[in-house]
Amino acid sequence: LATLIDATLGERRIDEDENYWQYQDINQALDNPDKKSWLFYRTLRNSERSRNTCVYADVKEKEQDGKIYHFEQGYRKGDGSTVTQMLFAMPYMTENPDGKKRSKDNAMRVKKDKDAQNGKRYQLIYSDSKCCDILRVLDEDMGAACELYLHDKCVSQPVPKTCESVYGNACGKTDAFKNRVYNNSCKNTT
Repeated sequence: LATLIDATLGERRIDEDENYWQYQDINQALDNPDKKSWLFYRTLRNSERSRNTCVYADVKEKEQDGKIYHFEQGYRKGDGSTVTQMLFAMPYMTENPDGKKRSKDNAMRVKKDKDAQNGKRYQLIYSDSKCCDILRVLDEDMGAACELYLHDKCVSQPVPKTCESVYGNACGKTDAFKNRVYNNSCKNTT
């Protein structure tokens, strides 16, 4: 017996659509005065990492050259233990398939070791600069994985309507693409 679920992937065009470039400044998102953000939900659901809850990113500082951010990532593993680690984010500009040149960085490479050659690549799909940031994880699910973060001051409120709409269009409209990571106990335990 098989169940057919309407699970249509989101649209990737928004990632490079010039109309959205004003919402895709990764440095502005990282420089937000509300430094701590919580991973609220994501598309990832079938890996060891997908069992982690209470995932947060807390930007601690930016190096003097302005090109490297230090941040703390914390989360609760499936077995209940907690993990905290320092990571580095290095913003960069993606290449536009139409050859158009952006004026601002729209992606970041995240590394445990600042001098490592590679790291996990994230592209900012949308940031409202107040409450919500939506990232595409370029190295997971063939570049279709998405994560929606809410800033600490907003995490107790519903996801802003515009963020919810953009996430649906870019990542998938149904609840199958909204795997909840944050719960009300997260602030008390991490």
